[in-house]
Amino acid sequence: MLDKKADVLFLVMGGNPFPNLISAATRVKENGRIICICSKKTENDLYENFKRTVQSNLVVDFDKITIDDTGLKTYFNRDTVKEKVAGKLKNELSSNPSIGLLELNYTGGTKLMSTTSYEVIKNYDYSRLKADPTINLTYIDPEKEVMYCEFKEKRQENYKFCCETLCKLKPTFELNIKDVISIYVENYNISTKGEPENSEISKRLGSLWCNIEKELYDDRIELFRKLYYFGKEKSLEEIDKLFLEKKLFPDYTGIDSLGFKGKNRLFKYFEKTKWLEDYILMILLELKEEGVIEDVLANIEKKMEKGTLEFEVDFAAYRKYKLYAISVTSIDNPNIAKGKLYEIKQRARNLAGDEAGICYISLCWDTAELEKEYRNIWDRESLKNSLILGAQDFHILKDKLRNWFKGGEIFDT
Repeated sequence: MLDKKADVLFLVMGGNPFPNLISAATRVKENGRIICICSKKTENDLYENFKRTVQSNLVVDFDKITIDDTGLKTYFNRDTVKEKVAGKLKNELSSNPSIGLLELNYTGGTKLMSTTSYEVIKNYDYSRLKADPTINLTYIDPEKEVMYCEFKEKRQENYKFCCETLCKLKPTFELNIKDVISIYVENYNISTKGEPENSEISKRLGSLWCNIEKELYDDRIELFRKLYYFGKEKSLEEIDKLFLEKKLFPDYTGIDSLGFKGKNRLFKYFEKTKWLEDYILMILLELKEEGVIEDVLANIEKKMEKGTLEFEVDFAAYRKYKLYAISVTSIDNPNIAKGKLYEIKQRARNLAGDEAGICYISLCWDTAELEKEYRNIWDRESLKNSLILGAQDFHILKDKLRNWFKGGEIFDT
């Protein structure tokens, strides 16, 4: 039964709290209660981050149960979990026997914690406490993006089943991209304003890669290597000469016509991947405007206590209970580009857990080797939940991103 909100919501909390956040946003009523079933690993920082994020959006009470899973003996002792969950359940019903709907989401946690919590709440003798709540037992399938519900209504003996896609669940509060990131990452920074520095030039530079043959592609690669080198060496004259010789822009009349405020801005723009990042950001903002994604952040950084960079993600996009990490590089050599695949996946996990989507955009002509390497690293037959794009995709880059965000199949051209 997913048309009503729970008075009391039990959540099994593991290392990936995103399903718990979805449940908190959609399955508990305002002024209700959330009880987290935690392990020793999740009872402190993860629980506190989760609690803070939810309570910043919703008036709700919090409590927790801690299961000591640090030793093998305790790990295999189901009685410990049963005792603590049953004890908390008894306390809740004794203090408020008129609870209308009690729900457990058992997506998270260890198998021991989730299955035992499920058994306790499903099989509990509620009549002993003169209580007769409707019971919901819910589970989120993150790949299918569906919530399954096994429920028993008041004065009924048998359980029934229903399910709903996550995007159709009615939220008590709307999650946003910062809510999701904040339960995984403390004290992160967003180092840009979230808008391209020079949209017009980025669009023009990006269009240079659209619908080109291999020979022209090789010429473009050589050109952009020179731009990178000249920018690094801070040679205005060489950049100016290159633009004039290659006739990249018909209306080009000199460096000033590019629209940058100061030469340092210009140099940074051509160093590394700044121009490409701006081009991708422009596309992502257009997709946000179309309603394909709800929000996008650029250059998310997590720094350690001493100020050194722990990790950085170029872009994070959010669409209804799904976060996507996007990495952009101007690397054109597949052997070099392959070295970043593990890093990309790990950054996505750091940002939003195992189910975060990942997208890798490079200037490689052929991405087949990258896709093969990805499968080898993660032992997968397909690129499900992932998107790898190269130079041959640039003419339909926006379409491929749109289709990916909307959960469609990645199509060939």
